Amino acid sequence: MAALSRLTNYERARPDGPKAFDLSRMEALLRRLGSPDRRLGARVAQVAGTKGKGSTSRYLDAAFRAAGLRTGRYLSPHLESVRERIAIDGEPIGDAVFAARIDAVLAAADDTTTFFEALTAAACLHFAEASTEAVVLEVGLGGRLDATTAAPSTHTVITEISYDHTEILGSTLEAIAGEKAGTIRTGVPVFSGIDPSTGPGRVIRLFAAEREAPFLHVPPPANARPEGLALRWGDLRLPVLGRHQAHNAALAAAAAADLPWTRVARGLASVRHPGCCEVREGAPAVILDGAHTVSSIRATVHALEDHFPGRRPELVFALAQDKDLDGIATELAPRVGSVFCTRADERRGRDARAIAGHAAWQGRAEAVVAPPAALDRARAAAGAEGLVLVTGSFYLAGALRPLA
Repeated sequence: MAALSRLTNYERARPDGPKAFDLSRMEALLRRLGSPDRRLGARVAQVAGTKGKGSTSRYLDAAFRAAGLRTGRYLSPHLESVRERIAIDGEPIGDAVFAARIDAVLAAADDTTTFFEALTAAACLHFAEASTEAVVLEVGLGGRLDATTAAPSTHTVITEISYDHTEILGSTLEAIAGEKAGTIRTGVPVFSGIDPSTGPGRVIRLFAAEREAPFLHVPPPANARPEGLALRWGDLRLPVLGRHQAHNAALAAAAAADLPWTRVARGLASVRHPGCCEVREGAPAVILDGAHTVSSIRATVHALEDHFPGRRPELVFALAQDKDLDGIATELAPRVGSVFCTRADERRGRDARAIAGHAAWQGRAEAVVAPPAALDRARAAAGAEGLVLVTGSFYLAGALRPLA
């Protein structure tokens, strides 16, 4: 895509290399664009968290749309096309419009603008030009200094917190929570999925109290249970795998509680999550999943145990260099059969041979350079009645999705 190439090349051409996080840089870019972030609509929900924020954003977007609101949705990352990140009423931005938005942003940018800042600005510009009534903004990284925090918000949603990007966000859950809590604005309601009696939960609640922001803790629903290849939550049947998705849906429902429940429920029940325990039925069935932290891998494992009891999938696995291979391999190894290690992200991906050599696999792993070949090997090992799990990287899930 030409627009994506222009955006990527623009970032690579910066004279001083990557810049540190700096919210004032994003604020200045938006001002040069005419402050589109001030014209996003009456509802702007910012969603932060380590895991579950993409799913929660999709649920909230669907709830707003089902209630009749023209809704913009900004997600990160994408699976197959960068245009997936910017959508109005569920439809990704078109090629020509995306190119026009990127050109407008680059014309206003300077040599400090990052890829994510430019993309976030393009989303704000697109939503403002489309006269959205509601917008859902998923935080890219952290929260306090994330580009999405430059836009005003009316709802703050914080999903679960676990260890990820510790070199940037801090080495303790409390420090990470502090970065996520940076999304809390004065007087803006906070909907938190984190138990306020825990260390991270206390941090979130303290930030909310200091900023006089109404605080609501939304606990995981106790009545969620697997139902075939779906999840039953009370009267709702969600077409997803994993009890953790009921928690994400509950957070979205809480943030949309002032809207008619019948419409909100219809929206929640319509949501599918590409690349999040996504089932591609076949012989064998393939599960596409972008989990890449210990806690998210654990949620994936539990989802498979719930929905495919007694089944040991063959594994196609890739992982970025900054992720916890030791912890993730320890979670996966006892629950999978053969392991086919590959590399989907040439820039940040870990070498497939290094992954395959990890002791946790106990000699059951091999390196397969090309992801499609790794999928073929896993399918052959699974047989027609078996199961294949693709996980560890959204890049891997996106690369193999057209083939699954």
